[in-house]
Amino acid sequence: MASILDTVRGLVTPEVTARAASLLGEPESGVSRGLSAAIPAVLSGLLGKTGDSSLMRQIMSLLTDPSLDSSLGRNIGSVLTTGGIAKTPTTDLGSRFLSLIFGDRLASVGSALAEYAGLRSSTASSLLGLASPLVMSVLGDRARKDGLDANGLASLLGSQRDGILAAAPTALSGLTGLHMPRSVPIEAVPRESTWGAPRAWLGAALAGLALLGLWAWAHRPGTEQVALNPPVGQTASLSVTDLPDAALYKYRLPTNFELSAPATGIEKQLVLFIQDPSKGIDTATWFNFDRLLFETNSATLKPESKEQLRNVAEILKAYPNVKVKVGGYTDNTGDPSANQKLSQDRANEVVTELITLGIPAPRLSAEGYGQQYPVADNGTESGRAQNRRIALRVTDK
Repeated sequence: MASILDTVRGLVTPEVTARAASLLGEPESGVSRGLSAAIPAVLSGLLGKTGDSSLMRQIMSLLTDPSLDSSLGRNIGSVLTTGGIAKTPTTDLGSRFLSLIFGDRLASVGSALAEYAGLRSSTASSLLGLASPLVMSVLGDRARKDGLDANGLASLLGSQRDGILAAAPTALSGLTGLHMPRSVPIEAVPRESTWGAPRAWLGAALAGLALLGLWAWAHRPGTEQVALNPPVGQTASLSVTDLPDAALYKYRLPTNFELSAPATGIEKQLVLFIQDPSKGIDTATWFNFDRLLFETNSATLKPESKEQLRNVAEILKAYPNVKVKVGGYTDNTGDPSANQKLSQDRANEVVTELITLGIPAPRLSAEGYGQQYPVADNGTESGRAQNRRIALRVTDK
């Protein structure tokens, strides 16, 4: 059976593209490029919500709404009108669908799509308005044929994740909340030479300089770094390809995935704990994520965080009996109840991301602890930075 992406794209014939270009007053090439990007962008946005069971139930209610034109694929022209998208019950459902999956990022997605395709912002919005009901029509049809509920739909989307994300342009991937996961090829990591002790000294010095620069970068305005372990100055969201060998942990997992990460990071700690039979399960052993970045006062992960989440997902895939709990923590600044909610939302977001990376939901849980359990002095900026963290505990192995 054709993938969802291919099925939706198959509905956009050259005739549809030509008519849309004519009605929108744009070149066919730009409209074609825009639609080709809008469809996987919408699907990527939906993928980012598959871990939210409540929202997925809302999505299902839209897909099964009687107002959704199930024959839209054969009559796309019915939603096109001069200057934009016609106002119909189906396009209204499409607008609600876009709002659910993108929220306040919708305008940014439209702007990025316009820039990518070389179109006016209004045209990009119209193309999203066209892609949305098309995606809904295909998903609704598949849900009816296969008897899918919200969980079944989430699983179906998850099974086609890589194809969807590979089709989404890089310019849009961060805004949709996801990007195409890419492993780090071993060839990209600097290899050890025969320099001996001077080489090791130089590697350590370079690592220190790189991490110092990263600390300044990660603390730029508008970014909140969490899970500082070790303390400030020794974590960052730099790609591992920018670190020397002395600062890297490289290990080939049982699945043959080549893990490459900073030697001080959660990846090494987690692998060693899982592999050590003398390490039992307890409630006190937590491992701090060290390269997660969130928007300030938000549960929105920045794209730079995805490398470490990908690594952790690959570790969990390599050890399928392992179950984990994600804990969220804040400093003591602000309202305690707001801090509690923010910590829960952030923990939930990490779990959602791991689910989209292929980890079954029953193996994951999340809990927000707010400003409880500080690990450093909240009276200093560096202490507060360490207390803003996301941690992981193995609950079964």
